[in-house]
Amino acid sequence: MKPSIRLLVAAMLLGACSRAVDKAEAPASRSSAVLSPSSAPAVRPTSLTAPAAVEPRHESPKVEDEDLKTEEAEVDPYSEGVALKLSVTPQVKALVNWGAKQMARLEPGKMEVEITRPRGSGPLELEIRAEGYMPYHTRLYADRNDKLGVRLYRPEESPSLFGYKRSVEGKK
Repeated sequence: MKPSIRLLVAAMLLGACSRAVDKAEAPASRSSAVLSPSSAPAVRPTSLTAPAAVEPRHESPKVEDEDLKTEEAEVDPYSEGVALKLSVTPQVKALVNWGAKQMARLEPGKMEVEITRPRGSGPLELEIRAEGYMPYHTRLYADRNDKLGVRLYRPEESPSLFGYKRSVEGKK
């Protein structure tokens, strides 16, 4: 490689490094004179909090540490199977289907289902049907142990649900 090309590459690398250092420093205001990086004092913020003169508009509510709960870690995150728990309310007879396959039959007093699947086998599209209630569609993922609580609603309760839309027959 020619010495002139080596010198050009070295100058470009040195320039790129100095630009990265300049970006880390605080920018000079537009009205002040621009000083070279070697003669300019390094201005770095001492803290990330707002100055004492500026008061926040809204104060966030204080949360006690005891109110915060963390998710329990899995006993064995590398196990071959996962346990998916489904809890359904109210206490009525219901069927839990995964496509055409019936996964569980629920009865009053036994409204919880535990489904064991291979880890990473993909999501389960479940449908919960009970007489006198609207069908409930949900998805459970088989990437970790999971719990899900489901509440079934009667058709007359549907206007109170988020995303409710009157049917065409109901508009007439």
